[in-house]
Amino acid sequence: MSSTAPAGPAPRDRTAVRFSVLGPVRVWRGDDELPVRPKQQRLVLAALLARGGRPVPLAEFIELLWQDRPPASAANSVHRYIGALRRLLEPDLPARSAGRWLTRQAGGYRLRVDADSLDLLRFRDLADRAREAGRAGEPAAAVDLYVTALGLWQDRCAAGLEPVGRSHPTFVMLEHEYVSVVCEAAETAVRCGRAPAVLTPLRQAVERHPLDEALVSHLLLALADDGKQAEAVSLYQDVRHRLAEELGVDPGRELSAAYEHLLRGRAATAAGAGGHADGTGRDDRPAQRPAAAPLTPSQLPADLACFTGRREAVRQAVALAGERGGALRVLAIDGIPGVGKTALAVHVAHRAVPDFPDGQLYVDLRGFTPNGDPADPHEVLAGFLGAFDVPRQRMPDTLDARAALYRSVLAGRRVLVVLDNAWSAEQIAPLLPGTPECMVIVTSRARLTGLAASHGARLTTLEALSADEAAAAFVERVKGLRTDLDDTSVRRIVDRCGRLPLAVAIVAARAASYPEHPLPRIAAELARAGRSLEGFSDDHLDNDVRAVFSWSYRTLSEPAARLFRLLPLHPGDDASVSALASLAGTTLPDTAAAVGELVRARLLTVLRRDRYRFHDLILAYASELGGFGGAARAAALSRLHDHYRQTVSAANRLLRSRVYEPEPPPPLDGVQVESLSDEAAAMAWFGAERPVLNTLVQEMAARGDARAAWETAVSMQLFQQRLGLWQEWAAGMGGALVAARRAGDTEGIARTCRGLAGALLFRGDTDAALPLLHEAEREFAGLGMTLELVHTLRNIGSVYIARGSSGRALAHLDRALRLLRVHRHPYLEATTLVWAGEAHLDLGNTNRALELAEESLGISRRLRLVDAEGPALGVVSKVHQRRGDLGAAIAARLRAIELARRQGHVSGAAEDLLLLGELHLEAGAPEAARRAWHEVLELTDDPDSPVAVTARERLAGHRVDGDRGPVPGRSARGI
Repeated sequence: MSSTAPAGPAPRDRTAVRFSVLGPVRVWRGDDELPVRPKQQRLVLAALLARGGRPVPLAEFIELLWQDRPPASAANSVHRYIGALRRLLEPDLPARSAGRWLTRQAGGYRLRVDADSLDLLRFRDLADRAREAGRAGEPAAAVDLYVTALGLWQDRCAAGLEPVGRSHPTFVMLEHEYVSVVCEAAETAVRCGRAPAVLTPLRQAVERHPLDEALVSHLLLALADDGKQAEAVSLYQDVRHRLAEELGVDPGRELSAAYEHLLRGRAATAAGAGGHADGTGRDDRPAQRPAAAPLTPSQLPADLACFTGRREAVRQAVALAGERGGALRVLAIDGIPGVGKTALAVHVAHRAVPDFPDGQLYVDLRGFTPNGDPADPHEVLAGFLGAFDVPRQRMPDTLDARAALYRSVLAGRRVLVVLDNAWSAEQIAPLLPGTPECMVIVTSRARLTGLAASHGARLTTLEALSADEAAAAFVERVKGLRTDLDDTSVRRIVDRCGRLPLAVAIVAARAASYPEHPLPRIAAELARAGRSLEGFSDDHLDNDVRAVFSWSYRTLSEPAARLFRLLPLHPGDDASVSALASLAGTTLPDTAAAVGELVRARLLTVLRRDRYRFHDLILAYASELGGFGGAARAAALSRLHDHYRQTVSAANRLLRSRVYEPEPPPPLDGVQVESLSDEAAAMAWFGAERPVLNTLVQEMAARGDARAAWETAVSMQLFQQRLGLWQEWAAGMGGALVAARRAGDTEGIARTCRGLAGALLFRGDTDAALPLLHEAEREFAGLGMTLELVHTLRNIGSVYIARGSSGRALAHLDRALRLLRVHRHPYLEATTLVWAGEAHLDLGNTNRALELAEESLGISRRLRLVDAEGPALGVVSKVHQRRGDLGAAIAARLRAIELARRQGHVSGAAEDLLLLGELHLEAGAPEAARRAWHEVLELTDDPDSPVAVTARERLAGHRVDGDRGPVPGRSARGI
């Protein structure tokens, strides 16, 4: 492939960077093409380029790269791809510096580009200039500009990144934009007798979209205008055959009209498809617009005077309203009840009125209402046609014919249509205009993906307001009526409202009506209400919070309604289908069907595949419905707790090389255990369920189920260790330990003492960790649990090493190794050998340390014990460092980092990176050292963890004499 940069202005210097996304993703610096690999990195760059200088959220990168199965390390991987792109674009950029091209913005990343540096923006600029030339009466100049713009397309957008490049909405929308401009160019060229100029881009577009009837129609007319009637007839017959064979349909009206024009040689029969009245292929008369209606409909409801927030959603919607050319613009807004869909739609519509001087239509489609069925499109069309003075007797009886008349009436007019409270895409389809001059704004509780697929609708999901937006909305409604608007009380109130606009509006109205009631009192009343909607009801409103939720609830079948009433028993904000099935005691297929109903009614929100989120106020409504007695409630909670107890044990076993923890009893009847395929799936599940698991440990401990509490806490700790979640680890173990002591559960006491000691040790508190480990040692010895005793002795040895007492450490480690000669356990043997090697290294016995580390590596590699191999490599690295072989030391440490990353072991990778920085510094490479320490901070969520504190000190240039830093190989510590 040629490395020639795309056409455009010459760069001002050889450091200028240019990008291409209209075809394969490519980058040039000056005249040199830069390599972009691997494929994931090209996808990240493609997403940035396809946004044309707008920010791309982190979640969109993750969905683009992994669809519905992201690994636990997905966010870190995206950050690494971004970092690699920065270094590619600006190789001399200092670490942690803000680059010229790639910047962090709005929870994602933005690539700074303009029409000189990105072919997509140059394409859009040329197309806009072509439209301006056409409006100025210069069609020949417009055709030249269109042809230049279309010449920038080398292939499909992001070619070579299939299948994502052909299916992801980001790239599909750009392909729609390309097709739209091809059609515009063809219409303009045929109108001014320049058809040959657009034949090449038309043929290329039809080759890519052979069943796009609008494209084929334009190609037929262009071929006819150029005298190529035979080729045009052959093309039509081929397309007609393919439509019948592949889709089972006949050519549509537009394609049939173009073919009739071709056969008859009269442009008049191809009205609206670019034909000409005089048969010469040219018509210089102005386009005839339908006769103006005597009445211009202006049906929009009043805008909210106190509308606030939603700035980005408003900006994007208004920008869409201002776009010209292309296909019909459709904006579909969805969200949970009360989230402000109608308010946003009406506000945007009022802002866009100047762009649609021929009228604004509005209808409530009654998709979710207190009574009655959804609006009939047949009757809605009658209302719309009547707004344009079409007599009732002229309206056809059938829906299809009436919709066709509606499209004809709107053809050539600039009309805005607002379809509020829609039930489904099927209800909306007949109400869509057929020409690009119009725009449609739809609101629905359902996410209208079918509308996006069939008409290229832009989908906007409204979430609850941000804390700042909700506070501003409250203040806007009460300002001038109250003087006690302290920020703390306002934020407490809107938090109790779940930041739901309807709830905020109701409470603000009450606060405005009763200014004598202090805001702290209102906030306290809402807090006392707990899971109740009493604070959000109003006798004078027919759409208070309880009412709008009830409209969705009434649409549910009994199984879905029962599941909805059970939701408040779940302790989290979101759940999987398996968890909900366990809660309800139903099969997975039956639960999936009920969940689907709840999603369509917008009482649940799709978080991602197989995971669903519930809003606090919706849960409050479900709590009010109740309907479950003590026995049914207790059974549902038992099933839910057992679901998590069973799944956390299964997930823990996938993470561990060798497991010797006790298995839970068999699942209760009706419990569905999550199906986890591998270690990555286990890490992802832990990440998703982390808040729920932390809550459940405390709930189990509080209700006296000590064994379930400590089993769950013990099964969580390896995940917590890998991600450096020391505080959560300590809290869970502490609660489980209290429950075990209260129950007199000796095994539970021993396991939670050891687990809590592990969390304290990672926090650097060896004084508190050591007594807990000695207590665990006594309890395991008394129970005769030899392998658990070995595990504990190994941990005691690691604590003594951390305290600088390697001699005492060896006494415990040697005892553990002697026991392992009788009670074989490869994983414990491999990790104990590592700690023995650490102790010998501290005592200056480098040869013995290397022997022990290599013995550990032999066991780990033979049995594929990856989580033991990394720590052993850490000891090998230290031995080489002591001997002055820094190259070998760095190589061993890099391999350890690679293994830690592969496991998603964030804390282990961070510690190894810290030590890698020390090696680079010693080797005379301070910049490499700084890069390693910066990576530590990027990986570490807890800024107060020892490894993060040490990294910041190193970057600040501080190093205390005798500072040992974090103990190398810490990831070997058993828990």
